[in-house]
Amino acid sequence: MEKFSLDRDWKFYNGDFELPGTKTHTECYMAAKAGGAIGAASPDFDKSDWETVNLPHDWAVYNEFEEKWGPSQGYKKRGKAWYSKRFRLDESDRDKQILIEFEGISSYATVYLNGSVIGRNFCGYNSFVVDATDMALYGDQVNDLVVFVDATQIEGWWYEGAGIYRHVNLYKKNKLHIAHWGVFVHPIRKTVDVWDAATDTTIENSSYENKNFRLKTYILDKEDNIVGKDEKEFSVAGGSKIEVNQSILTYSPLLWDIDAPNLYTMVSELYENDSLVDSQKNTFGFRTIAINKDKGFFLNGRHVPLYGTCNHQDHAGVGVAVPDSVNEYRIKLLKEMGSNAYRCAHGNPNPEILDYCDKYGILVMDENRNFNSSADGIKQVQDMVMRDRNHPSVVMYSLFNEEPLQGTPTGRKLAEKLQCEIKKLDATRFLVGAMNTGVTTDGGACDILDMTGFNYITHTYDDFREKYPDMPMLGSENDSAFQTRGVYKADHSKNIIDCYDSEAAPWGNTYRDGFKQVDIRPHIMGLFIWTGFDYRGEPTPFEWPSIGTQFGIMDTCGFKKDAFYLNKAFFTDEPMIHILPHWNFADGEEVRVMTHTNCSEAELFLNGKSLGKKNVDKYDMADWFVPFEKGTLKMVGYIDGKEVCSDEVSTANAAKKIIITPQNEFVYDSCDDAVIFNISVVDENGVSVPTADNLIKFTADGGEIIGVGNGDPNSHEADKAEERHLFNGLCQVIVKQSDGAENVTVTAASDGLESATATVKSVANENKKIFIPSVNEKYIAKWRQAVDLSETRPDPNVKIEDHDMNTWGIVSVGSGYDDKFKNITGYGLYKTTVNINENDNFIVFRELTGNEVEVFVNGEQKFKGDCQWGRNVEINVSDVNGDADIAVIVNSTKADGNGGISKPVVITD
Repeated sequence: MEKFSLDRDWKFYNGDFELPGTKTHTECYMAAKAGGAIGAASPDFDKSDWETVNLPHDWAVYNEFEEKWGPSQGYKKRGKAWYSKRFRLDESDRDKQILIEFEGISSYATVYLNGSVIGRNFCGYNSFVVDATDMALYGDQVNDLVVFVDATQIEGWWYEGAGIYRHVNLYKKNKLHIAHWGVFVHPIRKTVDVWDAATDTTIENSSYENKNFRLKTYILDKEDNIVGKDEKEFSVAGGSKIEVNQSILTYSPLLWDIDAPNLYTMVSELYENDSLVDSQKNTFGFRTIAINKDKGFFLNGRHVPLYGTCNHQDHAGVGVAVPDSVNEYRIKLLKEMGSNAYRCAHGNPNPEILDYCDKYGILVMDENRNFNSSADGIKQVQDMVMRDRNHPSVVMYSLFNEEPLQGTPTGRKLAEKLQCEIKKLDATRFLVGAMNTGVTTDGGACDILDMTGFNYITHTYDDFREKYPDMPMLGSENDSAFQTRGVYKADHSKNIIDCYDSEAAPWGNTYRDGFKQVDIRPHIMGLFIWTGFDYRGEPTPFEWPSIGTQFGIMDTCGFKKDAFYLNKAFFTDEPMIHILPHWNFADGEEVRVMTHTNCSEAELFLNGKSLGKKNVDKYDMADWFVPFEKGTLKMVGYIDGKEVCSDEVSTANAAKKIIITPQNEFVYDSCDDAVIFNISVVDENGVSVPTADNLIKFTADGGEIIGVGNGDPNSHEADKAEERHLFNGLCQVIVKQSDGAENVTVTAASDGLESATATVKSVANENKKIFIPSVNEKYIAKWRQAVDLSETRPDPNVKIEDHDMNTWGIVSVGSGYDDKFKNITGYGLYKTTVNINENDNFIVFRELTGNEVEVFVNGEQKFKGDCQWGRNVEINVSDVNGDADIAVIVNSTKADGNGGISKPVVITD
């Protein structure tokens, strides 16, 4: 198997086109044929003036905020759009299977290749694969891959973005190969030290003859030592698949755990007649999971409370087109907080997120978007499971979220059906539904899965436990508390809320009460806080001019709110203490000072003077009310009377200097990797200024600025810009590395402040992506050809009758000599109509072949000459504007000669 990236140099049109009329019999006939797509999906359609974009791409994030588009999608217009990428495949690929994988398109998508539909997808969250084998072209011929995206379709009540917002990959495989997503490794613990890395491998034979094969499968540890292996021989019929089950024993492997996420690689090698024809590598881990109705969740036999967050997928500046490194930054922040679980709300995530959860040791609730048992709904669930089932981080699948039918017999049927389909593919994970009603209703879905998920409704915990004492329980969505980062005085007239954990949604709880409701009930296996990060859209509890939520423990940039430290106190055992608020207020103003700590006592000092030591309630924490005076506020944490940690804040003077803090140690070269630079300002003493709102202007060297943000849920500044105001002292710029640049350097400047520069070094990546280049030319692909050669020279101006589908064939040219001229002499005639615009100067026949060839444009002879050895011909059409009738007469006078339009025809400037 060979994997390539199709991420670069797509043509993009934001909008839709009215389809050209199909009024004549010929137009209808040709449009109804394979390769006969009309309009923008046609290979002949002029896309030269479309914008050039790279993937991932979210076109909605470029749009202005407008109140008319409504709160759910963040007041951004979505709409419809077209993407096109033209590329070549090697002649050597002709006998291979060609697959194209779209990791995610928002929302509904129709995929065309060379004028034919090769796939459709009706979900903006699942990855899907289309088989391009039959319609692909090779050698000099160009493939026209076109994707129509309809983002008027709504799947969520949050910002969903619009476009091909995840990676696109192309796979080349021999006819005998390992099926896509066809390897499933599900380790089984046999004894304390012995594991069976049970592996199911689907072998696919896309040829039409029977094949014998040998499958060699082995396990590599992180030093590439083989620690287990197995081989089997089988045969597979032509045009079919077979599943090979292998038992691969290994001894005392290092376990995958949240504290030690050890990973192994399963290598699958497929041999035919002792020749290697395919190979795949799949990362996996050895671990056990279990749930208990009384004690909760267990990982590797150890009780692990689930301290999770729910997360949507957008980020400041880039919308849902989130670079891989930004996703890693977000996962690392959650891990730093002590979170050990991640709920993919509310749909199948970017696959790279699961890679990072594997890497850093975070348990995952993988979620299905659509509660639907139609063929397409089942396919979405199957795609989720088959793509993600090798990730050790994935411990459960969520079938639905807050569905109105969840408490009804219909909802029960739907859950049963989806559960059955999942278990066919993966019976090793637990299944859950996230319910906000109907948990005590008879006949619904509450007790049909492996556990019951509770979205809020903490008041039903005990009633459910009494009615269903044997049903495991999970807080699948918790809290919905509000905070505006850096705000300590709520002002609803300005759509801001303080950070003292004082407000939550009517259906929810504060962070403190939400954690308490789960923590005092040991049978509830954990919670998933809504949300880890602020997200665009659903700006509860406000609407316009708010454009994003305030639910997040962090804001849209990943800047920490005080809730980060409150939840860290709940989630972690290592002594920690956090003091809030900052210490910049008016002289004499009474300020509430609060601690977030896991210590039993806390003592507050102001300028070295103790303001008292207090016992800290595990849930409610402790606070003081202090008249403000400039200086330093310090808080000390105690356990068993001993000082174990401290934190302090100092009064800041006016901002003097910009500070840039890169969030990446390095950036990968030539991989479209990106770097986050966080921006703050300090006074003359180096103290951060927490209330600063300066406008910061950016320049980048060695990279391109792809987004800016500051976490302000009420800001209408552009995401795509080279400047951003600080919001409560912070802002962020994201820069994508330019191929070959040794460093990525950002400079930040602001009037009245000392500027700053920061540099991140580029390094080589051994797993560097291989990008398939685009071919940006206009091709003339659709031709009519006289079915039979004639003995006499035909009239180039002959009219093709509208009803004549039999003496004039529909042909694709440019793939070599025309078989009509094989062992026969005579005249062949080709005709087509193309649109010539004011920027088009030449029609280029890359190769015409024949003893004598003539080319006509609108009845005028433009070329006549000997082409028996093949000849490149350029026709000047600078004097033509609009539709042009093109005719080519090929005369073959020798039976052993060749003829035809033997290479592609393009229009150039």
